[in-house]
Amino acid sequence: MYTIDYDAATRTLHIVTEGFWTPGVTAAFVAELLARGTAIRLRHGPFVVLADLRAAAIQPPQVVDALAAMMPRALRVTSRPIAAVVANNLAKLQTERYLVGANCRTFLDADDAKRWLAAA
Repeated sequence: MYTIDYDAATRTLHIVTEGFWTPGVTAAFVAELLARGTAIRLRHGPFVVLADLRAAAIQPPQVVDALAAMMPRALRVTSRPIAAVVANNLAKLQTERYLVGANCRTFLDADDAKRWLAAA
């Protein structure tokens, strides 16, 4: 349902999600993301985030609400740019409901997201 990997050379936390999430999957993701993000920040300092959500389904409202509730905590873990790449405009609209912050952006093209992160 998801992977979370850190590339120390580029100081990038890579997130890949897929499928339709349940509240249980969402809770596990939130806990793991916040724990790993905090550990990475303490060990390596600030980092950017590149989330590939192109294989994820449109999620139910309770999943989106849980992700929205996580964002204030996630934004305390890193103040660097957070880019999400989605498959279509409907997914972009949904992602923009929870990925809210001055350092957050949602893209339809992975190369555009990578260029934005590199420019930051």
